[in-house]
Amino acid sequence: MRVEIPIDLFREHEPNRNVELVLKLISFFSSARHSWVVSPQHMAVLEDFLNLHAPTFAQIYLLLAQKSSGIYAWAPHGASADVVRVTAETLESDVRDLERPAVLVVENANYDWAMIEAMANLLDFKEVIEAKEENRLDVCHGGGSNDALRQAVTYASKFAKTKRVVLVLDSDSFVPGQRTGNHEKADSLAIHGGRHHVLSFREMENYIPNRALASRPKSKNSQSAMAKRLSALKNLSAEQRAHFDMKYGFKGKPKNNPTKTERKPRASASAGKTYEIPLQHGTLYDNVTQKDLIILQEGFGTDLPSVFLKAVKDGFMKKKDLDSLGLGATQELRVMLEKIRGVI
Repeated sequence: MRVEIPIDLFREHEPNRNVELVLKLISFFSSARHSWVVSPQHMAVLEDFLNLHAPTFAQIYLLLAQKSSGIYAWAPHGASADVVRVTAETLESDVRDLERPAVLVVENANYDWAMIEAMANLLDFKEVIEAKEENRLDVCHGGGSNDALRQAVTYASKFAKTKRVVLVLDSDSFVPGQRTGNHEKADSLAIHGGRHHVLSFREMENYIPNRALASRPKSKNSQSAMAKRLSALKNLSAEQRAHFDMKYGFKGKPKNNPTKTERKPRASASAGKTYEIPLQHGTLYDNVTQKDLIILQEGFGTDLPSVFLKAVKDGFMKKKDLDSLGLGATQELRVMLEKIRGVI
């Protein structure tokens, strides 16, 4: 995070607890754990402070401060919105908050982190990946949106002042623009000071481009069926694709299939071939051909995040593949990643 220390804390002449804590903050900057926001006008006072209280590291810290002050001088107007402003009264709690790892709470730590890692690679948010690798970002398994919210609230309570917690949830929306219970859950976290992002697409997997789906390993038995399924998916509009159940298809998850009263009546296309669409989709898929609806009764499986991440790491994916999803997907993912980076 970007941290600003008030000039008054650099005017301490005698060793004391505040001096100790200020030097600890500076050590965070030196190790690149956080970024220093310092005005060029404060350099003379800062130099005296460092020479007095940290003579061994004074030159190293001063060079760091000079570099940071240059960034401060050229920062665009309004760039200080997310700066942690330390005060003498909050100094101790600020240090505690900043030395703890930031927390990202997701519904499924394995699947969702694979997706976020892939997106961070494609969109040049390497700091997010590095933070997790260096244990500066904890990714927590929520086990569903209800438990994810509870965990996020609990983690937020452990931070005294700066709530370095982000909750990312699927929207579980069946139609574009639908506000679901997950939006309400995310909003409730804001009351506790945490940040959140609810996906505009139905689930994380809806952001996986077709190129990644085409790259997955295929057995001889499944190759033909998967090729037909991908072809049918490509026939959907951007809005239809964004709300399709990528894992399980229109049939839905086997254990949690909606009841018959929640689904459109089964329609017969030909002998032995039928399809049904969840009623929550409304008229979204009314213009899709019967052939494609039958093919898309099945989804693409639960291993999609690992398939996507492998395709990215193998250099098979480009930013333009995310752009191909349309509906502002790339920009939305940048916003989500910026929220995560903003608490690191």
